[in-house]
Amino acid sequence: MRKTIYIAVIASSVLWQLGVEAEQAGAQGRQVQQAKGTSRLEKAASDVIAATTNYRAALERLLVIYQRDVDRRSELADLRQDLYERGVLSKREYEEGLQAQAEARKNLEDTQLAIVDTDRMLAEARTAEMLARLTPIPRGGYEERSGLVRFNGAAIWSLAHDTPRLEAFFQSHFGRALPISALGQTPLHDRMGFDHHNALDVAVHPDSPEGRALMNYLRSAGIPFIAAWGAIPGAASGAHIHVGQPSPRISVKR
Repeated sequence: MRKTIYIAVIASSVLWQLGVEAEQAGAQGRQVQQAKGTSRLEKAASDVIAATTNYRAALERLLVIYQRDVDRRSELADLRQDLYERGVLSKREYEEGLQAQAEARKNLEDTQLAIVDTDRMLAEARTAEMLARLTPIPRGGYEERSGLVRFNGAAIWSLAHDTPRLEAFFQSHFGRALPISALGQTPLHDRMGFDHHNALDVAVHPDSPEGRALMNYLRSAGIPFIAAWGAIPGAASGAHIHVGQPSPRISVKR
């Protein structure tokens, strides 16, 4: 009888130890999977940053070319106008020169807009890369560090229902429309793989009076947000406040 009890105690002890080891192994496995997920997110964001940085450099080179073309077309347009007014040039030739000038200006403007979009893309990607390295903050948690502020508000944010009151707040305080740079999902976010369906980006610098007031309002309303200081060191074009889910998520292609 005593031998049977002894064996039962030993068996129970072994099973308990196996359970502890299994639980520890499960926790370690979850940590490994989480680390792998973070690694994939960080790698995906890094890939976007590298590709976008190269693309921006190419746009800068293209901008110089288009600016020279605009200058040249403008000089030719002035010359053509003079010749047209003196009757040396036909109306068709004069109008063709104006059309060429307009196309050159459009190429320049499109490239300038592409650079602005690229800075936004870099800001989003660098924010995602930074967030991938950070520990998630609890509900209601607030963190402010160099280049980044994040608030995991407990309020349920709705892009459709809450954006109007955010616009009303900004209009009443600053007398101008809320400068929304991205409302919901955009082609830019599709290209980057970011889920931005229930979020909006506001093109204000976090250090500006507008930025500070907006962040204070979001915190008081319990609305989650992320504020980033920009994509290019020393430039403000990528600085913005991301309103919505606690972190911009990036999909990882498998």
